[in-house]
Amino acid sequence: MGQRVAVLLLPVKKQFPSQRKKSKGLIPLSASPEAQDPPACLFCDQAQETAPHLLLSCVFTRQIWTLVFSHLNLVVDVPVNSSSFSAWWGKVIRAAPNQWRKGLNSLIILVAWEIWKHRNSCVFEGVLPNSQVLLQAITNESTLWCLAGASKLKELLARSLVAPS
Repeated sequence: MGQRVAVLLLPVKKQFPSQRKKSKGLIPLSASPEAQDPPACLFCDQAQETAPHLLLSCVFTRQIWTLVFSHLNLVVDVPVNSSSFSAWWGKVIRAAPNQWRKGLNSLIILVAWEIWKHRNSCVFEGVLPNSQVLLQAITNESTLWCLAGASKLKELLARSLVAPS
């Protein structure tokens, strides 16, 4: 006897960008995950969406990191291709002066969290990727963290108020 396969049709709005290009409205997703292409990055649609790509290597995400660090007068290398977010994070922290490390750790956690939340808003709420919206969310969240007692983050953020020497 033949096997039955469950088929699910998703509206275009809920599909990944790479799948939208292949479809004309609805596309079948078989019950077998092996039959599907890995999803493309929702922000850039240039590579497979992996954690290292989403948090670091994506063009959109690199722009966010660069803007955040430049606003704080920090020079940090954001790699084009990285297989490990944690390896990059460790490298950044080791290169920073001791007095900035705790604040920088908080900032990296906060920015990564906001990137992930923005990605989820795009996936689940149909929001379009927007760097200005993401930067505002990072600013708002950092203010809340400082009010909640993140004193080292507050010290690091105060750097943006001082002109570079």
